[in-house]
Amino acid sequence: MMSRPVSSDSIKLRAPKTSGSVLSIPELETAIHDAQRNADDFACANVQIAGVPLSEFRAATRRELIQRAADWTNQVTGSMMVCAECSHHASLLFVTGHQPQLAHPGVWAKNFAVASMAREASGVGLNIIVDNDTVQTQSLRMPSGSEERPNLLSLSFDRPQPQQPWEELKILDRELFDTFGDRVVEAMSNWGIEPLIANAWPAAIQSANQSNSMARALSAARMSQEREWGLGNLELPLSELCQTDSFLKFAAHLIEHAQEFHAAYNEIVTEYRQVHKIRNDRHPVPNLESSPDGLELPLWYWVEGDHSRGQVFVKQDEDRVELSCLGTTIMSSTKDGLFEGLKQLTENAKLRTRALTTTLFSRLCFADQFTHGIGGAKYDEMTDRLIESFFGTAPPRFHILTATCHLPIASHSEASERVSDIQRRLRDLRFNADRYLTGPEADALRERKDQLIRQHWQAQTEGFTRAQRRERQLANRERHRQLKEVQQALHALAMPQEEQLRRELEQAEAQLRAHQILGSREFPAVLFPSQTILDLQSKMARDVHVSL
Repeated sequence: MMSRPVSSDSIKLRAPKTSGSVLSIPELETAIHDAQRNADDFACANVQIAGVPLSEFRAATRRELIQRAADWTNQVTGSMMVCAECSHHASLLFVTGHQPQLAHPGVWAKNFAVASMAREASGVGLNIIVDNDTVQTQSLRMPSGSEERPNLLSLSFDRPQPQQPWEELKILDRELFDTFGDRVVEAMSNWGIEPLIANAWPAAIQSANQSNSMARALSAARMSQEREWGLGNLELPLSELCQTDSFLKFAAHLIEHAQEFHAAYNEIVTEYRQVHKIRNDRHPVPNLESSPDGLELPLWYWVEGDHSRGQVFVKQDEDRVELSCLGTTIMSSTKDGLFEGLKQLTENAKLRTRALTTTLFSRLCFADQFTHGIGGAKYDEMTDRLIESFFGTAPPRFHILTATCHLPIASHSEASERVSDIQRRLRDLRFNADRYLTGPEADALRERKDQLIRQHWQAQTEGFTRAQRRERQLANRERHRQLKEVQQALHALAMPQEEQLRRELEQAEAQLRAHQILGSREFPAVLFPSQTILDLQSKMARDVHVSL
């Protein structure tokens, strides 16, 4: 079996600071080799899911997901650009995923990397659209104001709605949505930038005309741009993935072994908090609960139209299994009929993964290589432990990747160092003003200060008796008073220089505030010039090609 991968927490995960820079752990060359090693190890893993060897379960899952992803991708793009039959025979499956929101370039970089690795390895790239997460906002934050006094503007692409899963979110205000691209273009013209949303947003509008789904429309905008740039990843919403027979068999396996899984999950989460000294018992994820309804599993349940997701509990005896949510029984079946019961349940309701279950199913049951951003990678240490503890096999290696892009706006990137330098000089001026002064008055004060300091060292009382030290107390106090007076006189002479430095500090702090706004890496990729994002995609493709 494979050796345990390096924990992401043993590495300092920090996003690159320089625009256009990429963080890849491991390097892309190793990531592709790791995918092949993962596939080889999975082929001989002594694990069973739903009563069949893991290798057989993975093969069936891949066939089902690739077919469904090809159908969905072709439907959204409006063309047969993906051949599912060809994809079935691909040797390696490279996977990543993110919510369908308008994300920053570092998120998009994962798609670029997956597409490039799949192309070089003659494999398939797959992006999971995580549409079971809740939507936080129907707006985009962008820079406004001027270079010297910037601020953040919130621009809406729909009317505010209650928090709800992405897959439930419908577009309410079509005029607000349809004009969003034009409004972004107008706002960014203030910075002399023609954002790529001008090219991508028509695909969002076209998708909205067909389904009115916000998640699908935003995904269509991104996918249209990727297709224009030659990327060929398959796309599959998590809502679609969770309706497959393969996922329901996986869920049935967890339900059947709920007691063991519940115990392993809580032990691992508790251990993670202890190791990383986390006091908040809800972070990074809460422990699974035990209640009169049974044992909680890391799954969500709701019915179409609900704005909130409910926890899923399982209770079982020797023959029957019962699932409940919010105190109501949602499914009851025999153990032998568990899979069929789940199929019937999901015909009219939503059974979805939670964060750790998403990556657990993805990494164990179909991906040869999963590419995380920094946030997901930190928590996948727990997924590794779950695979080891519950499934009894070493976890597959995963890939960590992100990138940083800054908007092409002057943003005083040196301001932080300048603020620190001025603050250091102000402190030094306060206590060592003589270093910055010239002239007869300053020279006399400097000479007196040096004299008092010499007297101080000459009057050290180490080895003296208590009575001898008492005899010198008055002289020491007088010398200290005189030194303080000299320091104050020197500081008074330096006041013009201090005032000048404070004016410089105020200006540098204003520039730093401007840089903190304009130099953020969190601005959505659709605000950037197309060429900036295309350059990032091209860099990823070159790095993968050169590394092999």
